[in-house]
Amino acid sequence: MDSAAYAFAQGLLPDSVLSLVYEYALRDGAPLQLWSRVLSDQAARAADAISLYTAPLTARATALFATMATPVLDRIARAAYNAPDVVVLLLVVALFVILLQVLSLIRRLVAWWTRMLFRLIFWSGVVLVLAAVWQRGLAQSAQDAAVIVGRLYGYASFVGDIWRAEYNKYQQQQVQAQAANGGTGIGRSAAAAAAAAAAASAASTGRPHSIGGFRIY
Repeated sequence: MDSAAYAFAQGLLPDSVLSLVYEYALRDGAPLQLWSRVLSDQAARAADAISLYTAPLTARATALFATMATPVLDRIARAAYNAPDVVVLLLVVALFVILLQVLSLIRRLVAWWTRMLFRLIFWSGVVLVLAAVWQRGLAQSAQDAAVIVGRLYGYASFVGDIWRAEYNKYQQQQVQAQAANGGTGIGRSAAAAAAAAAAASAASTGRPHSIGGFRIY
């Protein structure tokens, strides 16, 4: 995973920034990896410590649930024996409701872990940037930032040029299509206008006129 990320970043970041990222985040024993291991160990210890207090509560809750659920299960068994169709319908509805609740719980868990992951990535990036500025100084860090921004601007300009070229090509095609359709319409309009002018002239002078092989009086 680290080698893949390092190979991907080689074409995007300058060598100085790349070495800094490798030093503080990607290599074995890097500060970011050490902090993540410490956090995972602390979380495991906290879970173990909490389990000592939650185990008796879990046992009591299980026993109470079994005491309350046994009569209900007996009644359900008797009802299933007397009216199996109604019980089957109720079971289907109950399973559907349980499935919806499980899906909602999974959605909430995924959303929570996603937010937590983005927060960790954000604060890790902040710590990494502060460490880089602290080690390299403000001048060198500003130089590295200018190099990165320049490369990103170059990539954005390249993509923008491609988009503008395709847009202009599309506009030219639309203009050519409209010109072709408009030329045909203009020719027909000119012919109709000439015929109307000839008819008006014939009506005013009383002389026949010929348009397109037809005589107009």
